[in-house]
Amino acid sequence: MFQFSYKECFKAVLLAGGMLIAGTSCKKELREEIFPASLTIVNGVNDNTSSLLAYFGNSQPKYYNSLSYIVSGGSFDYATDKMNQQVTVFRNYDTLQPNNPFLKTTLQLEPGGIYTHFVYGSPAKVQQKTVKEQLPSRSLNDSVVNLRIINLFDNRPIDVVQLEPVPGTMVTDLAYEQLSGFIKVPANVSVNNFRFEVRDHATGVTLTTLSDINIFPGTTTQNTQWLFKARTMLVTGTWTSEGVFSARAKTIGHF
Repeated sequence: MFQFSYKECFKAVLLAGGMLIAGTSCKKELREEIFPASLTIVNGVNDNTSSLLAYFGNSQPKYYNSLSYIVSGGSFDYATDKMNQQVTVFRNYDTLQPNNPFLKTTLQLEPGGIYTHFVYGSPAKVQQKTVKEQLPSRSLNDSVVNLRIINLFDNRPIDVVQLEPVPGTMVTDLAYEQLSGFIKVPANVSVNNFRFEVRDHATGVTLTTLSDINIFPGTTTQNTQWLFKARTMLVTGTWTSEGVFSARAKTIGHF
């Protein structure tokens, strides 16, 4: 909210139609604007079951049940005017040892910046990655979704193939922890579904499939979580051998 100061005011007297009109004009002093940073915390822990609780501060939370809850493969959006933002993360409601959280870090942000912070790795060895975003612009004349892929599938390169709406390879040999660029995927009214297949690059084994709808069944209504949006496909899981692995692909939106 702006603060106005009326300390510097002057009166003006105007002659109009033989009448005196008195008016007062004031110089408005505006408080310096605050441009917060946008921060998205992503839960990419590779067991595909761990939930996270995030606290945006350096002290201990007063009420743990009020912390931001982030499901496995999900995300939470936060705005802050603190450019040295402390983040404390607890796993699976484990708040009995507040001095020993799952993750405690300080993120260096910039005013007006947009950031995505990925929390990933195993429960025994958590890792983190911060990305300062340059999200693609939206155009109502361009019926697409801008989709990128991050490989958090433990230490294995992957391929991602688009099955619908346009069959073809999206990325190949995407290394562990690597983030692809944004790729345009059609999202017009002729597209009913989105379907993608994730494969192990070395063996060609299908790890998992991601499916979502574009047109809701029985309607002509489009899924607004995709149309014109930027999204990230999060590939997580662990590999033991060709027949022994756990993998999942989910998407988060950048709004």
